[in-house]
Amino acid sequence: MSERATVIQSRRRRTMSTVLTEADDALRKGLSPAAEVWPTGFDVLDRALSGGLRSGELVVVAGAQGQGKTTFVVQALRTAALSGRQAIMFSYEHESGTLLERLLALEAAELAESPGLAPGVHGIRRVLEEQQGTPSSMRTAMSHLPYGPGALLALEQYADRLSIHESNAGTDLGAIEAIIAEMTAENGEPPIVAIDYVQKVPVPVPGGEEEQVAIIAEALKDLALDVGCPIIAISAAQTDSLASGHRMRAHDLRGASSLAYEADVIIVLSSKEEIVSREHLVYDLSRMQQYRGWSVFSIEKNRHGADNVDLEFPKDFANGRYVPFGGIVQERLIEERVITR
Repeated sequence: MSERATVIQSRRRRTMSTVLTEADDALRKGLSPAAEVWPTGFDVLDRALSGGLRSGELVVVAGAQGQGKTTFVVQALRTAALSGRQAIMFSYEHESGTLLERLLALEAAELAESPGLAPGVHGIRRVLEEQQGTPSSMRTAMSHLPYGPGALLALEQYADRLSIHESNAGTDLGAIEAIIAEMTAENGEPPIVAIDYVQKVPVPVPGGEEEQVAIIAEALKDLALDVGCPIIAISAAQTDSLASGHRMRAHDLRGASSLAYEADVIIVLSSKEEIVSREHLVYDLSRMQQYRGWSVFSIEKNRHGADNVDLEFPKDFANGRYVPFGGIVQERLIEERVITR
């Protein structure tokens, strides 16, 4: 056992008498001895998760490219920051400026009377790019957009609680742990953590991808328990699972067996049009366009609530978000896609 693992085990080894005393002390102070909960802000998803994501949980969010994994996770971190808590994303995929554009677009859409009236991610990006070579300010730039000033003001309300780490080959497990520890010490509580994506976390150990993902998943689960925070790991899919005619499942993740074993929650995102049963389209092909505007969140594992649950949420990717008010999928879904491109 490694030195780090030994330290973690010693911290966790307590008699039930000690646990009972700690729980009693917490209750006497008006605190709950149960796990802390971080709502995602997605209504029916939080209900299915018995309130949201829990301290000590490793949460895997998976889906094919373009399914909105990062979009969902950024919204969940925003929810935490809005509530006064700390949040951090370790991004191996996106620059901080890209996420800034998404957040501004999201906030503008929240203020708009209709999503179509908001400037959208492309509108935000265009205005910011137009400022190149001309001295300006964020306030001046956003004043050129509908709902722009309000979006900037909304983001400023929680911006100091939402951190983005532009991660690279030097951002290994030790670096992630050190940054989380630093934030915890600074703020007196751990942040909710997201990693985009888990297969890009460098591991200085030779071996195949399954073995490397196993090391990463075990370390992240230990870290979540040790620090007392939820860690969201965005996961890439196996290449063959992206082929036409296949519905992605948890077993299609790269390093699937290790992730499935360590994860407390697994959520797979799919476009509804690609996984709805053919029977719903036989007499009404116009439904195709309707389904295209929705994503299905399939809860494939959930240690603290319902699993094998399919939920749906409207996409608003033009504004860098989902509409977080959804429902349970009423249509029958298929195992293999019947609609191919």
